[in-house]
Amino acid sequence: MSFIARAVLVPLAISLALAARQQPTFELVWRPKADDLLAYKMRADIDSTPERFSFTVNVKNHVLKIKPNGDYDVETVIKNGHVLHGTHDDPIPDDDKPTVDTYNARGEKIASSEEKDPSGDANPGFDALDAVTDHLSPKDPVSIGGTWSTIIKANAKLKQEAAKVTYTLVSKVKENAFQTLRIEFKYRETDLEPPTTAEGYILVNQDDFSLVRFEALLKGPRFIDDPDFPKGDVTISVIRD
Repeated sequence: MSFIARAVLVPLAISLALAARQQPTFELVWRPKADDLLAYKMRADIDSTPERFSFTVNVKNHVLKIKPNGDYDVETVIKNGHVLHGTHDDPIPDDDKPTVDTYNARGEKIASSEEKDPSGDANPGFDALDAVTDHLSPKDPVSIGGTWSTIIKANAKLKQEAAKVTYTLVSKVKENAFQTLRIEFKYRETDLEPPTTAEGYILVNQDDFSLVRFEALLKGPRFIDDPDFPKGDVTISVIRD
């Protein structure tokens, strides 16, 4: 290596190495506080035939309790639901029985009041998307450009299928009043054929890693066993209210 090349390349390499080490990392674990309230608007569009169906609801999450080990309980209430199809706009009766889910300190769902209530009819197509956010947190903090994967074990009580999710922390993004981190994901079931797949992105608040936005395209979902329920791929959007 010539003297000039050495004089330029060596400091440059050192500078790049230092810049890489100084790049901030993010834990991506929500640390809620008791009585935190988060409200969202959710829309799901099912590409069914002969009519496209859309569902819209308001979702309110209330953190009920933080336990000494970091586990926490979240109450979810769904209100103001509508089913849109053709020229029809049909209201959905409000759910008068809130769901209470328990999460561990890493944000993974470990219990749900739905386990004890068989009348709560789950919908496998949408349960797959819950799993994507429930298993978001990496084992170690990541920097922009970092990629990690999570293996989800089948859990009948929590209505989860075995699957693999790959996440990539892509960038920082301004979303309304929030400074957020954009995380792109790809989800694929591993035990069922044909598998349900999904891909999309998640925006989390850079300050506390709470959910700000979720966008996904779900392909090949299995829905409740009801001949009247529309079938097809689903585009879903959840936006902080």
